[in-house]
Parts: sequence; C-alpha cells; structure tokens
Amino acid sequence: MRNDRGMKKRMPYASLVEQAEFINKMTIEKQKSEKPILMDDEENKINDILIEKPCKTHIFLIYDDGFIYKIETKIKTIDLNFRTIVFKNGLKIDISNLVGIDD
Repeated sequence: MRNDRGMKKRMPYASLVEQAEFINKMTIEKQKSEKPILMDDEENKINDILIEKPCKTHIFLIYDDGFIYKIETKIKTIDLNFRTIVFKNGLKIDISNLVGIDD
C-alpha cells in the first residue's frame, strides 16, 4: 500500500510562524501570471463596448497584481483625464488593467 502524505510532508517546514508565512507567500507567487497583451481587435471590442453600451451590465476581466478577476457589474463613470473606470459596486480601476469584457 502506497503512503501518500500530500501536504503533510510540508508540515515540518511550517513549524515556525515565519516559515508558514513564507510558504504561503511562495505558493501565491507561483500562482501569479503576467498581464495578457491585447490584440488590436480585442482593444477595439473593449472600446466599442465602453462607448456604445456603458450602462449595460457586463462581465469585466480585470488584471491586478498577477491575477485576473471577473466582475459582473455596470459602469458608473469613465474618467478619460485620469484614465480610470468607476463601477457601480464602488471599484475603481485604471483603464489599462481592463483586459476583457464579455457581453
């Protein structure tokens, strides 16, 4: 019979608080990805939706600190001077962090 210890094998390394925090940070860092580069047609689609249907509920794909989040909400305002979007749920992002919109 095979003895598969799984995460138990890492338990001795988490015996100190500092080691446990380091292991958690290391695990999170491994899960991060680079910001996707948008093609021209994807950028045009985002621009078209922001111009034509800003009051409709959409699913926005937002890149933040190595992760991509999906948020279903409406746009409250778009500030072109500061290049920010404010959503109805109170979230405020930089336009450059918007990596996709699903209708």
